[in-house]
Amino acid sequence: MFRIFPSPRTALLVLFISICKMIMAQQYVDLVHIQHSHSIGKVDAISFQQTNFTESSVDLLVPIKLDSSKTILTGFVGERTYFNDRSGNAMLVYGLMLKAGLNLSHGKSWSGTYVLLPRIASSDVKLNGNSFQLGAIAILKKKYSESFNVKFGVYTNAEFFGPFIVPVVGFYLHKNRWEMNFALPINADINYTLKENLLAVGFRYDGISRSYFRYNTANRYIEKANNELGLYARVNLKEWHLRLMAGHSLWREFWEYESGDAAAVSLPSFRINDYRTALYESALDELLIKLSLTYRLSI
Repeated sequence: MFRIFPSPRTALLVLFISICKMIMAQQYVDLVHIQHSHSIGKVDAISFQQTNFTESSVDLLVPIKLDSSKTILTGFVGERTYFNDRSGNAMLVYGLMLKAGLNLSHGKSWSGTYVLLPRIASSDVKLNGNSFQLGAIAILKKKYSESFNVKFGVYTNAEFFGPFIVPVVGFYLHKNRWEMNFALPINADINYTLKENLLAVGFRYDGISRSYFRYNTANRYIEKANNELGLYARVNLKEWHLRLMAGHSLWREFWEYESGDAAAVSLPSFRINDYRTALYESALDELLIKLSLTYRLSI
């Protein structure tokens, strides 16, 4: 059986943003990225319960240059997500992912990024097979100039809802005060520099789809789709960049399934042999505020 997603949601089922930042940087590399997102909850007219959604993450990248053509990529991403829905159901999940890979030069204009991504994802930080996932990403980049390149590749992860495969295409363009950075269907960023090396404003889309094992239930997992769109202002304090974004979530949803209840293959546009029945489902589309601090090193 082929399960086709509605087209808006199809474009938004994506991998996590931390990997996107690692492969998208062109004239810089983000070594540290700390982020916190808080949604402005709503009060349900029937239950009088107020919804709540917060998400925090720490992303560390440690590149180790071997020579002019090879760089080892290491680091980790830690994340925490909390939400409660209109019925008062609350849930807290964690993720911890390691990065282990290489960035290789394939001549004057081509380069590649190849990274293994082992991950623990669950309602409790436990190191065992129940919450373990293994992912990988491979991205090829064609450089036309210092201000323009294109990229394409694939991301895959052993999600609890089934093998997840995401083709990635994008480009980077820097012209005058404008900067565009796209890696679809991961994210899109367009910004304009108001004051050189000090202040920029922009528009950003981020999308994410993940799954987490639940230890306090009988062999179940949570699937989370969280997509965000907003306007931001970024202040540059030398290498440190502080960004404040205001926006809205798009089709943010949570589902709970029995462990082992999975599709044969999951792609951004559809899932093959998806006969799952959700035990729980909730939608939490809300206004949001996102604050991030990044240590960015020019290259």
